[in-house]
Amino acid sequence: MTVLYTLRDVTKRYGDKTVLSVDALDIHTGEILALVGPSGAGKSTLLRLLNFLQPATTGVMHFEKSQIDPGQEAPVEVRRRVTTVFQRPVLLKRSVESNVAYGLRLRGRRESEALVQTTLAAVGLSDLAKQHARTLSGGEAQRVALARAMVLEPDALLLDEPTANLDPYNVGLIEQIVAKLNRERGRRSYW
Repeated sequence: MTVLYTLRDVTKRYGDKTVLSVDALDIHTGEILALVGPSGAGKSTLLRLLNFLQPATTGVMHFEKSQIDPGQEAPVEVRRRVTTVFQRPVLLKRSVESNVAYGLRLRGRRESEALVQTTLAAVGLSDLAKQHARTLSGGEAQRVALARAMVLEPDALLLDEPTANLDPYNVGLIEQIVAKLNRERGRRSYW
C-alpha cells in the first residue's frame, strides 16, 4: 500500500490553545481509519486538516507527493482529490439529483447524468431522484450527502460522524455503502 497522507509533528492552535497535536501519522491508500475519542479531542480538527479546510499551525503534512506547509493553502488540484461528508449535511433547495450533480457541474463535467444516476442507485435513492431534497428524512439526506461526495470520485473520502443521530437501519445502510465503495473503487474513507 502506498502512503496517501503523512503528518509529522503537526499541531493546530487557536491563539494560545493547542487543540490538536499529532507526532506522526501515515494513512495508506485503501485504508479505512476510524478516529475515536471524547468530544473535544481534536477528531473534527484533524478531519479539517486532512480535507485542507484549515492549515496546520506547525509541522509537515504531505498528500502523496504534495507538501502542505503550515499556514499554506493546499493547491486546488490537491483539495479536489478529497471530499468530506459532515454529520449534518447541508442540502441545496433543489431535487435530490441536482444536489448530487452540483459538484460535477462546478467542475465543468456536464455529461454526468449517467454517473449521477449510478451513484443514486448505489445509495438506494433512485426512486427519490426528482424529489425536493428538503423533504427527505435524516437518513435519506445523509445518503444524498454521501452520494454528492461519491460522485466526485475522490481519492480520500472523509466522514465526520456520518451515522450520528440516525436510526439503526440507516446506520447499517451507510456503513454498507462505504464498505462497498472501498472494496469496489479502493476509495479511502476516514471517520
